[in-house]
Amino acid sequence: MSNPISLRNIPPHALELAQQLCDHTGLSIADVLRQAIVSGLLVEATKFAPCEDGTLGGVEPARLAKALRRHLSSAIDVLLEYDEHPYQQDQRKEKSAQILQVPLQDKPAEATSETKPRQEAIFDETIGEDLDMLGMGFGLSGG
Repeated sequence: MSNPISLRNIPPHALELAQQLCDHTGLSIADVLRQAIVSGLLVEATKFAPCEDGTLGGVEPARLAKALRRHLSSAIDVLLEYDEHPYQQDQRKEKSAQILQVPLQDKPAEATSETKPRQEAIFDETIGEDLDMLGMGFGLSGG
């Protein structure tokens, strides 16, 4: 592996990103690309079924998980910040499905909920359900 590897097939936008990272961090292009290869290989190891010996790409799964945490925690933070994490989307879909399944006319009307706009009433109920799930036992609108 001491032979140089050609960078001819790296997409131009990837090289531009690498150069931006170099400018921002002060690292050399070789250092940035080396780190990208290490991080990328760890991610790629997760994409395939385990080997016969139970390893992922020859690495014990627990060890791979620890290495991935170091490499992916900032990426996960960005996904969460911009509502792009796949679990967030699944949770929003589940929450929307639950709201659509609960007919509001079957619930007893409170004097205060009649004066509230419909959207505000749904919002108050979902907060109460979330607090119940967390073990707080009561919602904001019901003492």
